[in-house]
Amino acid sequence: MKPMREALTKNALRLLFKPVMRPEVPIGVQRAWVQALTLINLPAPGIDSEYGLFGGVPCEILLPKQAPRRTIVFLHGGAYVLGSPATHRAITSFLAADAQARVIVPDYRLAPEHPWPAALEDAVATFKEVSARFGPTALSGDSAGGGLALSCAQALRDQGAQLPEALLLISPWADMSNSQPSHVERAQREPMLRGDWSRFSMKAFVNGQGAPEDPRWSPLFAEMRGLPPTRIHVGSEEILHDDAVALEAAMRNAGVTASLRVFDGLWHDFHMHARLLPRAREGVQDLAAFLDEAASTA
Repeated sequence: MKPMREALTKNALRLLFKPVMRPEVPIGVQRAWVQALTLINLPAPGIDSEYGLFGGVPCEILLPKQAPRRTIVFLHGGAYVLGSPATHRAITSFLAADAQARVIVPDYRLAPEHPWPAALEDAVATFKEVSARFGPTALSGDSAGGGLALSCAQALRDQGAQLPEALLLISPWADMSNSQPSHVERAQREPMLRGDWSRFSMKAFVNGQGAPEDPRWSPLFAEMRGLPPTRIHVGSEEILHDDAVALEAAMRNAGVTASLRVFDGLWHDFHMHARLLPRAREGVQDLAAFLDEAASTA
């Protein structure tokens, strides 16, 4: 039953998601289509939601049934050009449930209307106010949000600000050069991402301010020293597979406590299907368990 569900979900993504995520499709259409597809990925039951401003950034706040034991700032994916707190409730709600956490999701500004550094400024401002208000706070994100979470942690470190107690990175897009071998070797196996769409999104976000591999927006090439304990997830089928491997190696070489888990047969951002696929739920639970471990050794 599990392999059948995974195969059906993978084929659905190949048919419904990947063909729309291409440069020829207007950004407005892509955004609307992604919003519509969230109806397939149901959130966790019993999670309450509120809205508020943190650092001047509008945020969705997800709360578990019990009093939250911790706080997580989650930065949603979408290649910096689409996505919102609403499109990622299938991850954030289960993270709130499994980590018994207050999960705060900033609705950060998107390109091409707001290129770099708008998203980073919003992420840093949100995290600073959240951690000042609630104390020790983890930082998480998926895809572009994973890359943004890493950039945010690096910026906080460089500013001498309070660091996250842990980084939880799901399929992070941390290298906008897209030069790792898996971008070619797994292009056909990947049911979600397209290389031409990634390049299109990168250009919209960078907006001619520098090369794709510039560490300002490709945090894989920035200084890693001094970052908090980090858990990285990636699917074996995704084009970002080698990026995740390279990121773990770079963090370990810099003395950061970092660990990578590769989920065999799964694809980019599979955590979005936590309500449907047991292994996707297992992925969220693994992040929650890592957060417990990081907090106990702090």
